[in-house]
Amino acid sequence: MSWKGAARSFAATARRIERDQQRRSRIAAQQFKQLQKEQVVTSAAQAVATYNDYLAVIGSVHHDCSPELNWAAVQQEKAPGVPTPSVEHERNAQAALAGYQPGFLDRLFKRGPKKQEQLAQAVATARQCDQQVTLEQQANHTRQYADWQERQELAAQVLAKNAEVYSSVLDAFAPFAGIEHLGSHLEFTFTADHVEVDVHVRTAEVIPDFVVSQLASGKLSRKKLSLSKFNELYQDLVCGALLRVAREVFAHLPVAQVVTHALVEQLNPATGQIERHVIASASMPRATLETLNFTALDPSDSMRNFTHTMKFTKTGGFQAVERVGLAAPVPSPRSRGSAEPLR
Repeated sequence: MSWKGAARSFAATARRIERDQQRRSRIAAQQFKQLQKEQVVTSAAQAVATYNDYLAVIGSVHHDCSPELNWAAVQQEKAPGVPTPSVEHERNAQAALAGYQPGFLDRLFKRGPKKQEQLAQAVATARQCDQQVTLEQQANHTRQYADWQERQELAAQVLAKNAEVYSSVLDAFAPFAGIEHLGSHLEFTFTADHVEVDVHVRTAEVIPDFVVSQLASGKLSRKKLSLSKFNELYQDLVCGALLRVAREVFAHLPVAQVVTHALVEQLNPATGQIERHVIASASMPRATLETLNFTALDPSDSMRNFTHTMKFTKTGGFQAVERVGLAAPVPSPRSRGSAEPLR
């Protein structure tokens, strides 16, 4: 069977409406881009509010997360019931025929037999209508039952920790859609109990290099953002992205550990070439992540809870580091997942 098709079928029945945080993120990014383009801002107060909201959004990407999938509950889902043949239309038509009593005018003009014939024909038509309804119900049940079987088989494979289906689950539920400021795309390596993710974070242009404020006169003030503040905001964005990715993986897959690596492309001044570097790497056990209060923690400081590598200074920003490995050897074979673009 097609695991990807089964997962998409499951996701179609369970997908939520766009999360508030995703919607807010999308709107904030659009408004901020407009603020960057505008040469003359008509409302200084609105410009400041837009700027501050954008900073709040990119600094809180780790706050939100999809609800955890209960695969055991999926496996216990009952099969859709077999529909009973439709008889409603014929029953109503039969009742009309049986209850017909010729009125005075029908008797006077001898219309009773003709009306009885019409009512009898209506019974035959109603019977055909019930047959069509029954066929449609049976076809719908066949589709529902096939979807249920696929969900059952997929849930069984996920609970058995078959790494081959993990990619299909993430593709189907698309938990990273709508938060494109996390990065350009993700690359996954799946094992039975661990997931390794390369998060290709966007370069620092997602962080504004200016700060705005409203003067006492009501006019808008726009100044260059200090290098140290710029780097701090970027560090929080990168670390918040790693947290969010790990949270989403745990919400969708029954794994014990997620290892995340933030990658950027940077100019190597020694060679003049653009090179890809890891700038932050963290091994995040599920048990540790579940103890954190994500709305209160500082994403950069939270890396101390995990085995991680990160070299960062306020004046120099990130430096290239080595990848963190898994906490323990993983015996099961590895399955390489395709890259997932962030939409």
